[in-house]
Amino acid sequence: MRPNIYFMKVSRNDPFDLNLSVRGLGVSITYMHSDLYEYMYYLTFKRSMKSHSREFRNPWEQSIDHLDFFGQTDDPFVQNMYSATGKLIEAKYELCIRWGIDEEEDLINEDILVQSQRYQPYLLMFKRSKSYKKLLAYYERALTDFISCLYLYACAYTAQSFKIPQVLKKQFDLPEPEQLRLLNQDDNTVALLKDLISGLNQDLAALKILMDKKYKRRATGD
Repeated sequence: MRPNIYFMKVSRNDPFDLNLSVRGLGVSITYMHSDLYEYMYYLTFKRSMKSHSREFRNPWEQSIDHLDFFGQTDDPFVQNMYSATGKLIEAKYELCIRWGIDEEEDLINEDILVQSQRYQPYLLMFKRSKSYKKLLAYYERALTDFISCLYLYACAYTAQSFKIPQVLKKQFDLPEPEQLRLLNQDDNTVALLKDLISGLNQDLAALKILMDKKYKRRATGD
């Protein structure tokens, strides 16, 4: 699922609207887990189920409707993506329940779509032509960007402003749990994002170990 219209620019000087921003966050998380679904799809049919690659060429036209399919593959990288995808979907579901969000309506609301681009993470548009190894590198970048994006939302909700204080931005460069220490733990949405960020950080750390082991990145410096 992709944004398909040209957006107006957002600004850090925009008036802070929590309800509108949370709805934009919900759309952004939808883009994130849709992006990871595409990674799982292409990696699965490039390697562990390559014999079926001609039948499954497009993740939306020849879709896999049950994500547990990917969790049952023998590819540890796909399993890592499955883990991250599950966390994103669970967080979005919780967000929808708490805020009374109608996801289908929000995905066609231009004002909300604009808000979803405020801290837009990197999304690779064309995955099919990429090699298995390149897709893994792009996935690592995407997961890193997702965490950064979610952290900025948590900072904005802590500050109740899109003008995020530098002290909060700099805190992100610290290791956990110091990284999240200054966030407003009393805000339910911030607490939800904090848990999601921590979970995705675990997936990212596990991914880096897998990448280092498979491609010997520590030895080569890649």
